[in-house]
Amino acid sequence: HYVPQLTNVLLDHNAGSTGFKFNIKGVAIGNPLLRLDRDTPATYEYFWSHGMISDEIGLAIMNDCDFDDYSYASPHNVSHSCNNAIYEANLIVGDYINNYDVILDVCYPSIVEQELRLKRMATKISVGVDVCMSLERRFYFNLPEVQKALHANRTNLPYSWSMCSHVLNYSDTDGNINILPILKRIVQNHIPVWVFSGDQDSVVPLLGSRTLIRELAHELQFKITVPYGAWFHKGQVGGWVTEYGNLLTFATVRGAAHMVPYAQPSRALHLFSSFVRGRRLPNTTRPSIDD
Repeated sequence: HYVPQLTNVLLDHNAGSTGFKFNIKGVAIGNPLLRLDRDTPATYEYFWSHGMISDEIGLAIMNDCDFDDYSYASPHNVSHSCNNAIYEANLIVGDYINNYDVILDVCYPSIVEQELRLKRMATKISVGVDVCMSLERRFYFNLPEVQKALHANRTNLPYSWSMCSHVLNYSDTDGNINILPILKRIVQNHIPVWVFSGDQDSVVPLLGSRTLIRELAHELQFKITVPYGAWFHKGQVGGWVTEYGNLLTFATVRGAAHMVPYAQPSRALHLFSSFVRGRRLPNTTRPSIDD
């Protein structure tokens, strides 16, 4: 939420300023939570479409669950049959799938601890991606020499660094905000918006994002300016992309996780470079100078 919300604040400033105005060239957001009531059921649709839950459970969630007023802090108005179906789905998916990248293996902490004791890099267990990176990251960023090099922890805090620690007060309600009106305002200010999704993410899957962007384009009365089709990187399919009204783009990154650069760094760089340079993603296998 922070990228579109920050852009919204900058637009507020520009609207009220008679002096300096921010020159916003574009907005790009990856695997974003846009509307909780639509992105939540998309997770279970993704589980079903990838064979991770049965037809019976998938249909039960589709038929028995109403996510219209679903909220993070206090889910309510959820029927008993819906709760049971969601419980069964989560039980079947289990703890041995990385929901942020469903094709990756999971990390067993004992492996990391053993390898860190031996002072060598943890093994890249699957698909060339280090599945134990989250555990190694905590070890790495707490090394005194790393903190010194980053000019971090200059005050010698009495606790170690950790990802998403409780030092910051994260909002329980911000996730419930519908971001689409903000995206609409951004586009109406003639600022290009790119929404991209790693297609192996089940947490905020492409299924919800793609539909929401299409509906936003319809609300804006945008025509399709780039029909949905493959884009290419180094002669291979990098993902799929569509564009509306020359301002609103939705793209997927093939084989990428929720954190797109983590699983597909080269394709992520190609996508980001195209966004920054104001170029469309290539729809041909012909190599470009950037490849």
